[in-house]
Formats: sequence, C-alpha cells, structure tokens
Amino acid sequence: MTSSQPQTYGRRREAWRAFRHTYPTLLKITATLFLLLLAIDGWLVARHFAYTNEIQRLRAGMTTAERQRSDLLVATEQDKLRMALALAKHQAQWDPKLHLSVSVDSGHMYLERDGALLRDMRVEIAPEPVPTVKGDTTTATVPRGERTIVDVSTGDTPQLVLNGGTRIYASADTLSPLTPGDVRVSLSDLNAVLPNISAGTTVYFY
Repeated sequence: MTSSQPQTYGRRREAWRAFRHTYPTLLKITATLFLLLLAIDGWLVARHFAYTNEIQRLRAGMTTAERQRSDLLVATEQDKLRMALALAKHQAQWDPKLHLSVSVDSGHMYLERDGALLRDMRVEIAPEPVPTVKGDTTTATVPRGERTIVDVSTGDTPQLVLNGGTRIYASADTLSPLTPGDVRVSLSDLNAVLPNISAGTTVYFY
C-alpha cells in the first residue's frame, strides 16, 4: 500500500465524520425510511407466500376435474377482460362524440373526439384492493370498459361522478390516499375540461 492510500482513506473517514455531525437528522430519517422499506418488503413477501400456500391448499382439496374446470374459468375470464379492454380502446379512438379516455396502465386521461386528441392529462388511479388472508375484500375496483358521467360538480373540489360510483376528482391534497375505484387529476386539468363535460358524457377505461 502506497503512502497516498492511507491518506486518501483518512480523508474519506474525516469527510464522513463531518457529514454525520453536520446532518444527523437527515441520516436518521434516511435510516428510518430504509428500515421501513425493508419491513414493507418483508411483509409483501410474507403475504405472497401466505397466498401461495392458501392457493395450493385449496387446489390440493380439488379433484383433477375441478382443477381443470377452475383453470379453464380463469383463462376464460382473462380472455374476456382482454377483449373488453381492446374494444373500449377501439371505441374511444373513433367515438365521434366528445369523451374522456383513461389509460389505467399508463396513468393518463385524454379528452378526445372522433380520433382527435384534445388534451392529455396525468392522473392517479387507486390500485386494486388486496384481499387479506382472512378473506376480507372490497367491491370497489379499478374501473374497466365504458362508463357514463351521471353528475358534474364544480367549485373548490370539482369532480365527475360516474355510474357505478367511480369518481374523477381534483384535490389540493395530493398526499391523501386514494379510494379504490377513484381517479385523481390535477385541479388545472379538470377545470380546463369541465366546460366541455356534462352528464351523459362517456368515459372509457382501458
């Protein structure tokens, strides 16, 4: 080891010591967040194994015919969903009337008419609710397919209420959690499209 290497190592230790003394709170927050992320990862892994074991236990109690029937039903439902999403996307692209389209996967909402894109808006969409091991679930899921606006509210908290209960709303509190089934958009974007939107307007989710 050359003489420059111990000097370099010593300078690094001094710099790290100075950084710790200068920003102790930042280091504590960073360490806490890191441990929190590790805990969340561990919880997700544990839930994954719990669900996997539960599925295996249920399938083990089925006959071969029941397992084949179950697999066929799952595949059929997945095919139906893919077809419904493809149809909704096609209808949204060529609908001659003014409408909104929500791309769930990309997190964008579009104001469109007859194939023309009039406005592109970034949105937040609540994730699908995760059932617990005890079987607790909620019926509010990410909407798919074609919906219709049934009510338009303006003011400080404007929102569009769709059939089925889904809301497209704007809120200044962007850190509050989203209710499953709801869509949050910026206040400026929603106010920009509200003059063109009314009850009866179609909203496509794909």
